[in-house]
This record gives sequence, C-alpha cells and structure tokens, in this order.
Amino acid sequence: MMARVHSIIAILIAVLGLSGCLGSAPSTRLYQLESIADKAGTEANGRAPTLLVREVRLPNYLDRPQIVTRGAGYRLHIAEFDQWGGDLREDMTRVLVQNLGRALGSQQVFAAPVDIALRPDYRLEVEVLRFERDADGQVRLHARWWLARGADLSLLATTESTFSRASASDSYPDLVASMNMVYAELAHAIAASIRKLGGA
Repeated sequence: MMARVHSIIAILIAVLGLSGCLGSAPSTRLYQLESIADKAGTEANGRAPTLLVREVRLPNYLDRPQIVTRGAGYRLHIAEFDQWGGDLREDMTRVLVQNLGRALGSQQVFAAPVDIALRPDYRLEVEVLRFERDADGQVRLHARWWLARGADLSLLATTESTFSRASASDSYPDLVASMNMVYAELAHAIAASIRKLGGA
C-alpha cells in the first residue's frame, strides 16, 4: 500500500515539474514593418502620378517567419522566438505602397494585382538582395529596382541602391525600428527618381 502511495506521489511530482517547465517556456514575440508617417511629397507637373508596384522579391533566406540577422564569418542567425507577424514579402509591398504614396503626394499608388481598370503612369519592380542587421550593428538594405512606363512597359530607370542605419541596441524592437527607417529611404529614392522623370 505504501509503495503505491509513493508511486502516486512520484507521478504527481513529475507532472507538476513538467507543467512548470511548460509554463516557463519562452513565448514568441511578433513584429511588423510599418509605413513612416512623414510629410507628403510635392506633386509633380500639377498632378500626382499613378504608380503600380508589380512585385517585391526577397531572397530565400529572408522569406521566412523568423527574423534574420547576420553574424561574423558569413553566418546567419535565425531568431527562434522573434518573428514577423505576417508574410514579410506582403508586408514589405504594403509598406512600400504607403511610403511611396506619401513621398509622391499621391493616393494613386497600388500593389498588383488590382481589381480595377488601371492605366498607371509607371510600373515598379523591386528585388531585395539584403535586408538585415550586420555583425557591426548596422541595418543594411541592398535592393535593385526597375521603373517602367505604364503605357508601353519601356524601361525608364534601373538602379541598385544600398541604405544603412545603426540600430540603437541589439534588441529586436530597435532592430525593427531601424529596418522601418531604412526601408522608407528606398521609397524616397524611388520617389525622387519619378519626380526627376517628370512625375505624371
């Protein structure tokens, strides 16, 4: 009888210990890129341009839920408990559309596909080559982008740009904040190119 009591007590202790371990397991922290609410840009030629963002492409190592950072010796670090709250490529497309709209002073910036009859002045494609924090604490965005005329798809500009900003700390909230700012710089560069071409 005593042996049975001891067995029951041992089982209860094991169950309580297991529940304690489960209760202390770290929870996943979710983040999302957001547009920068800066001052709207100046409309060119008296009319804001219409722009269709056709695609934002990501390298495979970034196209994942986990946030990626770069270490020394060409190593990548995958954060197990710090992840994107949605699809990173879709969020980057959404944020780019919003940032471009503000930078151009235009409400006619859309992401493909669109369900309306649209004849854009320009079409844009972006290929992100790198977008993470390096071992030196700098957040770097290296991207290639193509701007084409909306009517006949003739290529108007093709540019490869790099933007960087120091992260305030090693924390993931500061990392994402710096990524937001660096990504906004890409939109400003594209908007400047559109204005140089004559806007609308």
